[in-house]
Amino acid sequence: MPVEARNGRIAFLFSAGAAPRPGTGRELQDAFPEFAGALDDICGRLDPYLELPLKSVMFAHAGTRTAALLERESFAGPAVFALQTAQYRLLRGWGVLPDVVFGQAAGRMAAAYAAGVFSLADACHAVGTLARLLDGRTDGEPHSARLDDVLDAYGRTLATLHPCAPRLPLVSDITARPVGAETAEPGFWLQRAPLRFAEAVGLLHRDGVRTWLELGPGDRLTSLLPECLPDCLPGGTASAFALSRDWAVLRSGPGAGSGAVRR
Repeated sequence: MPVEARNGRIAFLFSAGAAPRPGTGRELQDAFPEFAGALDDICGRLDPYLELPLKSVMFAHAGTRTAALLERESFAGPAVFALQTAQYRLLRGWGVLPDVVFGQAAGRMAAAYAAGVFSLADACHAVGTLARLLDGRTDGEPHSARLDDVLDAYGRTLATLHPCAPRLPLVSDITARPVGAETAEPGFWLQRAPLRFAEAVGLLHRDGVRTWLELGPGDRLTSLLPECLPDCLPGGTASAFALSRDWAVLRSGPGAGSGAVRR
């Protein structure tokens, strides 16, 4: 695979941001039974927390009322988590493994699962519980006291989980540093400080990361890399892939595409 032919270490980036578009992941589901099976497993674990089966919402026809549910936080978060986790399990089946992982905002929980901090059961319980809590919030004020109540309740759920120290280096989007024992503190997962992606990229680059692979519905983070990398020369000193866009390149043979990051 092209990724295996690269020099340097590989970072998996678990992105967040806009909700996935209806149908995101359908190509992977149709092409790879292992992805379809993983997505079925994860969605099945999340469905008890949601009004409708998650997969029926993710793959609803664009423009329908069901597809519009993806715009709600209570469905967007679980959809991103399910997609990222199924993508991770697909890559793992291909033998593409990260040396380090980074999770941004809603991507933190999938990154934590990949790093071995949470079991799949615990991660799904956390994601599902947060979705249920957000679904009960009706004021629409993102910084309201009601949201604080939601986060307090979410923290109580996190306190019942059984996190482990990361088996893979896990870089925080809040501190831009590797995390360790603090993953056991519920408050660590509730932080809402400004995200420090550029600083995290600088740290990872200094530690030898030269291949960046984004998991999620788009290429939000890889599109930011050219402005973050310190020595991204025209010859291509780093390679970036977004699985949702580049899965065919990643699955084909060496030389199937450069993926070079350029300014």
